[in-house]
This record gives sequence, C-alpha cells and structure tokens, in this order.
Amino acid sequence: MKGGGQTATSALHPVEPRWEEPGEVSPEVVRALQAELSLPEVLCALLVRRDLADPDRAKAFLRPLLSELDAAPPLADLGRATERILHAVEGGETILVHGDYDVDGIAGATLLTRWIRRIGGSAIPFVPHRVRDGYDLGDAGIAAAREAGAGLIVTVDSGIRAHQAVEDAMTAGLEVIVTDHHTPAETLPPAFAVVNPNRADCEYPNKSLCGAGVAYRLCESLARERGIDSEELYASLDLVALATIADVVPLNQENRTLVRYGLKALAQTKLPGLRALMSRAGLDD
Repeated sequence: MKGGGQTATSALHPVEPRWEEPGEVSPEVVRALQAELSLPEVLCALLVRRDLADPDRAKAFLRPLLSELDAAPPLADLGRATERILHAVEGGETILVHGDYDVDGIAGATLLTRWIRRIGGSAIPFVPHRVRDGYDLGDAGIAAAREAGAGLIVTVDSGIRAHQAVEDAMTAGLEVIVTDHHTPAETLPPAFAVVNPNRADCEYPNKSLCGAGVAYRLCESLARERGIDSEELYASLDLVALATIADVVPLNQENRTLVRYGLKALAQTKLPGLRALMSRAGLDD
C-alpha cells in the first residue's frame, strides 16, 4: 500500500510456533516390541511413542480388522432408531434423510439414503442451503419433509442442538431421529431417538466418530436386522473414509480402521460422483 499506510499483512502479529517434544522412550521397551513384531527398531520406537508398546495393540494398529469393531457396545438409542426405521420401511412410510452441507453431512446422508432404499424403504435426501437455510434442522427441512409426504425425519451430522426444530416437526405430525456427532447441550432434543457417541449416557468408546461414521453404524444395524452380508456393507466405506478425512476427526483405532478399508472401497467405487471426483483429480487409472 502506497502513502505510508499500514498493510493488512504488516498489521498481523506473528504466531509463535508451539512445539511439543516427545519424551524419551525406553530402549528396553522398544527392543521387547521389536522382538514380538519382527519390525525395524525405528518403527517400534514410533509405535512406543504413540503409546502402542503393547504388542496386541500395536498389531491392531498396524493391521486393523473391521471384525474387531464389533466388540464395542452399541451406540445409545441405536436399537430404538433401527426399529423405527424398519417400521417405516415395512409400513411404506417415506423417510426424509436430513444431511448437512459439508462433506461429512453430504456423504452421511448419501450413505443412509442408499441403505434405507437398499432394504426396501422410500428415502428422500435433503441438504439445507448454506446461505438460504443455514445450518441444522429447521423450517426448510420440515417443509421438505411435509412436501415429500414423509412421516419420519432422520438427521445426519446435525440435529443434536435443534430442540425447537424437533418440537416444530413433532407439532407438524412428524417424528424425528437425530444422528449426530457434535457435542450435545445439557439436555437432548425431544426426538424419538438420539444416536450420538457424545451423549453423556452413551458407553460407545469412540467419541470421535464423524457424522457419516455414526450413520454407518446405523446402516450396519439395519443391514444386520435384514440379514444382509457384511461384505456388501463394507463397500459403503468409501463414503465413510471420505467424510472421516474431510471432517478432520482424530485417526484413532476405529477411525483409522474405517479409513483403511474405506480407501480400498474407494478404489473400486461405483458411485458416479466419486468416480467423477477421482477422474478430475487424475486418480481414475
């Protein structure tokens, strides 16, 4: 900027980097892990630094298996949500799947819509317009549900703090199932079911699932109740991997496992949108 004025850049204060140096690791612990895993010392040292000195935990980290995720306790209200959706499917009731406008919300809504249709249900996806409708379940989503003739709204990646909107939907004769991963308020919305690992009363160990990850667990429950083979479900992990990475949730054991298998599914995906994105990025060969 000419004339001696201060530019926007010069007005900014420099940010001091904050480094967190890892502590020293015990050579004996590293050697013990190396003996168990037959891996290079430097890799074993990295595992120890990640608090993975236990051989079994280190093996699970390096070679995660989807079957190991089944040992976790179910998400709170998962069974109730599953039963209500199956009731809607069997009764020919239209379900509005209410997503969010970010990658996680779009991927999760796509995932749940596809699986409700897979088990024979009528599902209509809805994503609010970022500017016109704003974030979360609101008037636009309720209006879309009524226009579609839906009797049930299932949110994905949204709804956990939409108390008034849930009440408005109920007043309009709609039932609501909330699936979300964001931090709840002191009270939960008055929905038919609230599926969220961050509920205070939820014993599910992974509090860092993204919205699509929560939706995947619901799809898994629906598929199990309908006797659908797990391999078919695993093909849907392409969307879960995309959402997990895009939402920048911690790659803990479960999320890392979902991403690992999701990337394999992504390489073989048949979803036109994902194929187009991969082609655009030069990754379709």
